Amino acid sequence: MSSIKFVPDEKHAAYKIGDNLLDAARRIGIEIIGPCGGKALCGKCMVKIIAGEQALNSPSDEEKLALGRKRISEGYRLACRSIITKYQEIIVYIPPETRASECVLLVEGQLVRERHDPLLRDVKAVFSRRARKSIIENILTRYRDMNIVFSLQALRNISSLVEDSDRQVTLVLHEREVLDVKDDDNILGFAVDIGTTKLAGYLVDISRGNVLVTTSELNPQIVYGEDVVSRITYAINNGVGALHKKIVDCINKMMEKACKSINLEVQDIYEIVAVGNTVMHHTLLGLDLRTLAYFPYTPVIKEPIYLKASDLEINCNREAKLFLPPLIAGYIGSDVVADILAVEMHKVYSPCMLIDIGTNTEIVVGKDGRFFACSTASGPAFEGAHIKFGMRAAKGAIERIDISDVGDVKYTVIGGARPIGLTGSAVVDAIAGLHSSGILDDSGKLIKRENIKRLRVGEDGLLEFVIAYKDETAIDKDIVLTQKDVREVQLAKAAIKTGVSILMKKLGVNEEDLNVVYVAGAFGFFLNPISAIRIGLLPKIDVDKIRIVGNTAGMGARAMLLSEEMRKEAVELVERIEYVELATEPDFQTKFMASMNILMD
Repeated sequence: MSSIKFVPDEKHAAYKIGDNLLDAARRIGIEIIGPCGGKALCGKCMVKIIAGEQALNSPSDEEKLALGRKRISEGYRLACRSIITKYQEIIVYIPPETRASECVLLVEGQLVRERHDPLLRDVKAVFSRRARKSIIENILTRYRDMNIVFSLQALRNISSLVEDSDRQVTLVLHEREVLDVKDDDNILGFAVDIGTTKLAGYLVDISRGNVLVTTSELNPQIVYGEDVVSRITYAINNGVGALHKKIVDCINKMMEKACKSINLEVQDIYEIVAVGNTVMHHTLLGLDLRTLAYFPYTPVIKEPIYLKASDLEINCNREAKLFLPPLIAGYIGSDVVADILAVEMHKVYSPCMLIDIGTNTEIVVGKDGRFFACSTASGPAFEGAHIKFGMRAAKGAIERIDISDVGDVKYTVIGGARPIGLTGSAVVDAIAGLHSSGILDDSGKLIKRENIKRLRVGEDGLLEFVIAYKDETAIDKDIVLTQKDVREVQLAKAAIKTGVSILMKKLGVNEEDLNVVYVAGAFGFFLNPISAIRIGLLPKIDVDKIRIVGNTAGMGARAMLLSEEMRKEAVELVERIEYVELATEPDFQTKFMASMNILMD
């Protein structure tokens, strides 16, 4: 039977008439970038047909627009629009920039205060067959004040562990319930931040309160779209099952990898705390996403939840608990609650702000114990989507750019490799540098200057700026910043600045009043705050007031795993946060348009 061969992976995929190359690749585990969810809008799923072109449909108008005539003539296609029309051997080359490669995934962040008052704990017990009362009655008598109950698993283990001589064992206790009885002291917990782009996990020794292993994975849901709206659309059309399975499988993979690295067993994990935005929360639970697709974007549930992890087929101890902290609103989840808890922003009474810049951007502004929060659809541009050579932070990505007054470029590349694309932080650097050098005007328009050799007319007839020439790159073509790229960043930046402006107005706060701005998330971690201030992405304040705090969502999840008090604070905090739906604000459009310009200090 005919098949598709994907190179350089040397993997073969069976197919049927009507399949597209994107789906065929994914079926055999080759993850191709598809930020737009297969709608032919982003142009990122580019592949090259080496053989078997006749077995595919002709390039569509969408492909011609996304790739250009030259690439089409060289055999390049969009995988999502390459439909198989006849049985024939097909060979497809997947370029490095098309792959969902292993990214630099941030797991560390600021945590102001460590606490250790977990719900999960160990209690020592001694028993033997010689006991006159029942074994359970002996234990209950000894620990009468704890009013404990036993799971079936605990009872069965007690029956198998008793001996004629006295024997000491460990009771694994969650609140009042004995989950397990065991010979060893391995009582583990797992905290996980389920981000739209990545998952960060923390394997924790509950008894001692220390992190044993940190681990991270790219969110496998990315194959259905890089933003939550694309994934909601996929779930409405196809059901939430595939998205749910991707998340559960990924958590299982992370826990297995973490435990294996230190010779422990996943069966020693007795509690999991998971945080994430509302869409990630609902897909983990397998909840229908339709209520999040339409205004007023109502979650199925916002309240904190305790479940058995096994109910979701999470592979850990069969009695393990899963705790999901409360959500704030339809597009602001428990990850923001974790952010605030980690930096203790809820204890700062002077004007303050938190911006978690990721695939989606969440903003919280606080003053005198009162908080307003909003979410903006800005992240995809900063994560590389809709940018011609944009990509996430991975080996080969340009992460820093410096542009001189005469247009000379210096850049640094993750991993020291030859560049293959631009991170969002590099794009922000480039725009700030082009503006300060006079190559980009206040409106964001590239200005033709004869002495700037890197400035040229692109295939679309508009100006573009060369960041790296083809002889420097690993993709055999120039890496450029286009006029369209600048506009995409302006739109994303304007969305964030508008959110900031509206929230500050509601609290009566001006930029100069801000005592501290916490910048959370992976994009924020790599961001040059000076460049961000210059283009208006961050408030115009002293740089020393900006705190780059990293993955505080993961830190907050870890803190709640180890502290009952932190879980109570999470519930109380949500009651103090007022959610603002930006699109319904009367001055939203006016502020948005005013925020489009490039700003300078």
